[in-house]
Amino acid sequence: MRLWRLAALVLGGVLLCLAALGAFVAWNRRDLLWLAAPPPPPVRPAPRIPAPPPEPVPAPVPAPAPIPPPPKPRVLSLDGLAVQPYDGELRLDPNVMKVTGVMDQSLVGAVKDLKDAAGLFPTADDKITFVLVSQKDATFRQAFQAAAVPGGARVELALEPMVLGWWAPRQVLAAGLAAGILVQEVPSYAQAPTWLRYGMALYLSGFGDLYARRAFVDSDLPPLQLVHPLDEAGDDAWVDGWLAFRAFTASKGDVTVDSWVSAMHAGESWDQALARTSGENAQAFDARYQTWSNAYLAGLSANRQALLDAVALLRRQQEQEALPLLEHFVKEYPLDLYAGNARYFLNYARYRLGRYDRAIDGFTDLLTNFSATTCFQGKAHYFLGRCYELSGYGPLAEQQFQIAELDARNALLLKLCKRRLAEIRENP
Repeated sequence: MRLWRLAALVLGGVLLCLAALGAFVAWNRRDLLWLAAPPPPPVRPAPRIPAPPPEPVPAPVPAPAPIPPPPKPRVLSLDGLAVQPYDGELRLDPNVMKVTGVMDQSLVGAVKDLKDAAGLFPTADDKITFVLVSQKDATFRQAFQAAAVPGGARVELALEPMVLGWWAPRQVLAAGLAAGILVQEVPSYAQAPTWLRYGMALYLSGFGDLYARRAFVDSDLPPLQLVHPLDEAGDDAWVDGWLAFRAFTASKGDVTVDSWVSAMHAGESWDQALARTSGENAQAFDARYQTWSNAYLAGLSANRQALLDAVALLRRQQEQEALPLLEHFVKEYPLDLYAGNARYFLNYARYRLGRYDRAIDGFTDLLTNFSATTCFQGKAHYFLGRCYELSGYGPLAEQQFQIAELDARNALLLKLCKRRLAEIRENP
């Protein structure tokens, strides 16, 4: 009995302890759970990854500019070209009529020459009038003058030099045509300096070499003294301009001049067009021209002094001494810059020595085959006339005096011609 009671008490105490423990556990459940298994570490927020920058919105692509239509192809046309009839005081002179009567034909040939030489030719839009002007009435000293006028261009040509054979009408017309086309079609050409306008026209037409050679032999100065800085060219602007283009193309080639003209045609000034097409400025262009020209002319005029020595003997009336020197010059240097003048002085010496037949043959050969190589055409015709007159050929002499009268630059020659013509007509 006592054992059962003891067991009951023990069991009751155990139950009471369990009840108390359950109450404790229930009351401290959260802490006991922490002891049994600590809570997981706090979750740290994931590092913030910056959002990628927004892709740039492409700028709106402008609509492509419309492709300009190709330039209208040039079509050769003579419709806008005209030679104004010459009505000056020399219009009835038979020698003048030989030139004026074929001017239209010469112009057609000039168009072909310019096209072949430079690819430049007139179109139906080009309106160019050519006007023949007596040299004594002209406001210019050169072969021609070109200017833009309302409705087109006007090109004035010096008449007498063509009649005398200083240069062929076809060549002058080709250069004048080049200037007329460019001054009408290319505003920056019309505004360019004189050396560029006429130097370019001479170069494009192929007339420049002949024109410059005449200027060299016509000058009392050696050719090297005709080379000036281009902005100081003055009266020598034509020749210096042509030399500048010769120097330029010697290193850059003809195609660069074509590109230069095209750039000016597109609206650029002459110096901008030069820089674009050649990569050099105006100062470099000028320096190149002077260097090249000095070397070129030094060789071209190497025999000038030999001719001057012979002419000095003639001035001292030492024809016998001068004659062999002049014969040697003509024989040894037939293509020299001064060969034409040497031929003139050789036959003048023969005239002075009374060798009229030889002088007639020599002057005739000079005026027929080498007319453009001398600056003494007027005098050559006069002394040929004197040879005829003194040989008894009055009508032939009259023809030569009439031609010599056309040398408008020489007042003394004009006076002598009138005197000789009066003598022949009084004593036919």
